[in-house]
Order: sequence, then structure tokens, then C-alpha cells
Amino acid sequence: MGRLILVRHGKTVLNSLDDTERLRGWMDIPLDEQGLREAQETARRVAQHAVQRIYCSDLYRATQTAEAVVRTTSAPIVYTSDLRPWNLGTLTGQRVADILPTLLQLEVDLEMPAPGGESFLAFYNRYSKKLMELLEIATQSPACIVAVTHHRNLLAAPTILEGGDKTKIPVRGGARTGDLLWVEQKDNKWITRIDTSTTSGVLLKEVAYNSLVQPLASQLPKSSGPEN
Repeated sequence: MGRLILVRHGKTVLNSLDDTERLRGWMDIPLDEQGLREAQETARRVAQHAVQRIYCSDLYRATQTAEAVVRTTSAPIVYTSDLRPWNLGTLTGQRVADILPTLLQLEVDLEMPAPGGESFLAFYNRYSKKLMELLEIATQSPACIVAVTHHRNLLAAPTILEGGDKTKIPVRGGARTGDLLWVEQKDNKWITRIDTSTTSGVLLKEVAYNSLVQPLASQLPKSSGPEN
């Protein structure tokens, strides 16, 4: 039985850890120089495992990351809009610091559509269906299935797998740009683990969250801000 590797795309010019952070959403922006390096490093690490097939969000920052993985693994690739992040419409491109209260309200009122976009429930259902489809493919595969997607998708994965509270999905933390999120079964339960490259090597840590806005600091590597 294979395993599913969820990959967060590399860094873009709109990623940051300060008040300049802007929401990417469905904005089709490329990787920056750091993101291109992260894509190469991610591809190198993924290539250490047998890969059956790669699935990828059709947004450019994700396809750039996925195509680096294709070059190192020679695995076939499938592009799909189902792996896109939450469509936040006209909120896209705005400073996260300015719209965070709106984002949090949209995550509590699940059926309220973002202005010009989709509701959180619509995003959650779309991505949940695709994630479970990929897990089924992975369980039937002799090698790993890779899915290149976005930050909010990776943050939502543990809740989807556990059937948890949709209003308690964190907006911070989790996988950093270029990180891998392994999804595998343990004791008949789905377990998610972050595989992150560090100066001392690769760390593999089980994902754990204790609130809407921040993962357990003792369990996770240094994290980035809310984004897609």
C-alpha cells in the first residue's frame, strides 16, 4: 500500500511573516527566487521515495512546484482545480492583517460566501471529496501518490480526516512553503506528519493543533502566517 504526500507549494512574493502578508487565494502568481529553490529541494526529497503519480492544483505557483517533482521522479502528472485553495474573491490580494476578522467570520459562518468567491463550506466540501479520492488511490497504489496544493488545504486535512469541527481549523501554523505533509494509516486511523527540511536535516513530526489560530509550538516547526 502506498501513502499520500501532500506538498505545499514554494514561496511567492506575497508570502511573508509580517504585516505585509497578502492573501493569495486564486491569484495566479509565480514562485519567487526562494520558492523556486524550495521547489527544487522539495523535488529532491520527494524523489527519495517511489512515486506513482502526481496530482496538482492548476494555479501557477503549484504547477511550478509540481513540475520540479516531475523532473526528479519522471512520474505522470494530473492538474486539477479541486486542489485549489479557498476562493476568497475580492479579498484576494488584500493584507491579511486587514481582513483577518472577516476571514474568521467566514470560517464560523460556513455557508456565507466570500465577496465574489465561495463559502468556506463549498471549499471544504470540494477539497474533502478530492482528498478522500486521493487517499483511496493511494491505498490501491504500490507507491506514493503526491498532491501539490496550498496552505489552507494542508491546514484543513487533519480535520477532514478526523471528521472534526470545520469551525476550528487553524489559520496559522502547519506546513511551511515547500514542506511535505505525509498522510498514512496507523491503528486504523489517518495520521498526518510534517516532513520539513532544516539545517540539521529532515524532521518528521505529527501534526497537532490546540486552537483556531495556533498549532502546538512544541509539536511543530516554526510556522508562517494565515494564507492559501
